[in-house]
Order: sequence, then C-alpha cells, then structure tokens
Amino acid sequence: MYSILKHTHMTFILLAIIVYILRFYWLKSGHANAQKAVYKKIHLHTHLTIIVLGILLMVTVPWVPSLDVGGAWLLEKLIAFVAYFAMVQVSLKEETKPNIQWLAFIGAFGWLAYIAKLAFTKQAILLVG
Repeated sequence: MYSILKHTHMTFILLAIIVYILRFYWLKSGHANAQKAVYKKIHLHTHLTIIVLGILLMVTVPWVPSLDVGGAWLLEKLIAFVAYFAMVQVSLKEETKPNIQWLAFIGAFGWLAYIAKLAFTKQAILLVG
C-alpha cells in the first residue's frame, strides 16, 4: 500500500509541475489558455490530490509532524509546501508585475528543491535547534 501511495504521490507532483510550467508559459506568451478555468481547476486539484496523498502516507507510516517525535522534517515539508503554493499563486496572477512573476516562478522551484531535499534526507534544517 505504501509503495502505491508513494508512487501516486510522486506522479501527481510531476503532473503539478508540468501544468505549472505550462500555465506560466501560456501567461508569458499571451496564449488564450492562460486563464481558462479548466486549467486552473486541473492545477488546483493536482495540488489538493498531493495533499491528500501526503496525508494518507502519513497515516500509513507512523510519522507525526511534531518536534518531539522526530517528524520535524515533515512539519518543515508542510510549511515549505505552503510557501511553494503561495509562490505559484503569485507567479500566475496577471496583475502581478512581470519581474515579481519571474521571481516567484524561480522561487517556487527553489521551494520544490527544498521539499525534495527534505523528502530524501528526512532531516529537518530550519526547525532544528
């Protein structure tokens, strides 16, 4: 069960990244699909599915996102996901200045790299102390 959940989780992460890059490209190139509701919904639902699968993985494996149980890395990962999601939202708003959109686009991938590092090493960086 764990293996299926993990691979499905990773597949939806890849799908969300591809849809994000595509939507950002469409926004920057002025494509008609940039602000279509169907692509916004697909992108939102991939993120929601990632969250649900992550919660199912936490239930399957007894990791508790608290500091005293050794799950500080998981709490950091959740916080980093919120930061990533905020960057995605900023970068895909048409009202945002282009320089800020690019900064948020690059920042979102920085948060993704940080999330991947936490997922592979399972060691907290910021909440250690």
